[in-house]
Amino acid sequence: MKKLAALVLALVMMASFASFVSAEEGYNMPAMNTTDPITLSLLTWDDFELTRALADKFTEKYPNITIEIIQTTTADVNGTLTNLAADNNLPDMFFWLDLDVLLSNKLMMDITEYIENDEEAQTKLYPSLRNVGYVDGQRCFFMPGENLPAIIYLDKTVFDKLNRELPSQDWTWEEMLELIETMTDPSQGIWAYNFFMGPVTLGPIALTDNVTGEFGWDGESYNFGTGWVEMIEKQADYARLGYQAIGGSEEYLAVVPDDMWPGESGHVAIQMDAYWTMNNIYTQTAALERGLQMVPYNAPIGEGVENGGQFSWIDMVSISATCEHPREAYEALKFLTWGKEGWLARAELYPTITNEAGDKLYRLAGSLPMIEDEEVAAAMAAIMPDLGYWNDWENFFKAIQNPVTFGGRTIPGFNTFITDFYHNSDFAGYVGIEAAINAKAVDPYDYTDTLDEAGRRYYDDAMATFFSVYGQP
Repeated sequence: MKKLAALVLALVMMASFASFVSAEEGYNMPAMNTTDPITLSLLTWDDFELTRALADKFTEKYPNITIEIIQTTTADVNGTLTNLAADNNLPDMFFWLDLDVLLSNKLMMDITEYIENDEEAQTKLYPSLRNVGYVDGQRCFFMPGENLPAIIYLDKTVFDKLNRELPSQDWTWEEMLELIETMTDPSQGIWAYNFFMGPVTLGPIALTDNVTGEFGWDGESYNFGTGWVEMIEKQADYARLGYQAIGGSEEYLAVVPDDMWPGESGHVAIQMDAYWTMNNIYTQTAALERGLQMVPYNAPIGEGVENGGQFSWIDMVSISATCEHPREAYEALKFLTWGKEGWLARAELYPTITNEAGDKLYRLAGSLPMIEDEEVAAAMAAIMPDLGYWNDWENFFKAIQNPVTFGGRTIPGFNTFITDFYHNSDFAGYVGIEAAINAKAVDPYDYTDTLDEAGRRYYDDAMATFFSVYGQP
């Protein structure tokens, strides 16, 4: 009898401890109403075939929930959202590009209850993505929807011509600059680098501790004195010194008379570009037949920088303020974007999706995971292509886990600041600070405080608008 009593007591204590741990961790997700027929709509501009296949997978799990896909384009998404809101016809879930548009119109639902009680969101999302939706630091209004990192492509063919070794996947910002500054060889018609997003964009993120946004934004202020001020000068110097391949220039046309894009010409050692370029160009037959051997690298972080970031195109997603089934919408949106179950489904789907002609749409995954999970990493690495000249996707994945995206997607007031002040204000008679610096009309070191202060003013104005529309927390 004593043994039975002891056993009962132990079970009660275990149950109490489990409840205590659950309460301590705070993961108490509201139950889903999964019995009534529900249709949820999603507005998106890309990957329609994959999104449809993922939506069908979600419906297999929850047969009463149907997901309707509404197609738009990146050019039209802002207008589409505002027009649908004016017609009281917002989709239940939507991708978006410009945070300021959403702050001045009450389009987003507060999803704090769900995100903070979701263990996967709190422990699996990359740390740099766990707080992106907290506009006021207290309420969460959006989540990461797609991860398309900036990639630094190193052409192994060019490195071999110059008898240079490729760096390791855990290279540093300083190593990258050393390559840019030493790999131009006019005798062989080789330029060190070309870029889509250059040092002035990547540098402030890579070289600033505790960075959460562009130009060294740390959640409260910009830091133009770190990263930006050095890289704005270096980027101009690299063009002046002939390290950068400039399409259309006399020097470039002398080597590449058909003016092919430098990044696929075979005459550039380093191409600073986007993840999707691997699928769209570098794994295509035409590039491979020209001898391009592009090895993907992360945008590196500076030596001694403890929490620098890696620039990435992170498309954000929200649940609409008018959604009638927010709990179900949260689960669906998580599955379609960053959640583990959805990524395991993607690993199955990417190799199978074809276009109308029957050709595979994806030579490699169309986007990359946003969670720390060994099972997901293994499943995704298994479907990535062996390029023949390189196949180290495992270490590549490990090196891209601190993504930081465009300021306009996470920093209130950023787009207005960049458009009105940074690019279009008068600086010593030049329109835009970069134009004035490139013309050597101003010293960038004299303007770091001015830019920090102006950026903060635009942030404060945007937050005032946000509070007037969404209310105080």
